[in-house]
Amino acid sequence: MRTLRLSFGAIGAMLLTLAAGGASAQPAIDARMPVGPNRELVARVCTGCHDLGNLVATAGRSRDGWSVKIDDMVLYGLKVTPEQRALILDYLATYLPP
Repeated sequence: MRTLRLSFGAIGAMLLTLAAGGASAQPAIDARMPVGPNRELVARVCTGCHDLGNLVATAGRSRDGWSVKIDDMVLYGLKVTPEQRALILDYLATYLPP
């Protein structure tokens, strides 16, 4: 019985360790990205290819400028639905404008 309890304890500790490691593996959102709707979507999609610092460093585009940039990213392999693209564009144009 004691061995069984130790085994369950070891399994529990291992699961907690794995869960904590998985949570920390998610990319941190750059604090320079303004809080707003779809911020997490933008962070998740954009960090698929580059650091968020690249995105923040290019802030100041018009809505049309951000739209062209998203089109460029699609040419590089970005896969987003039309709905996701619209949400990403709204965030960028609203929170990282000229």
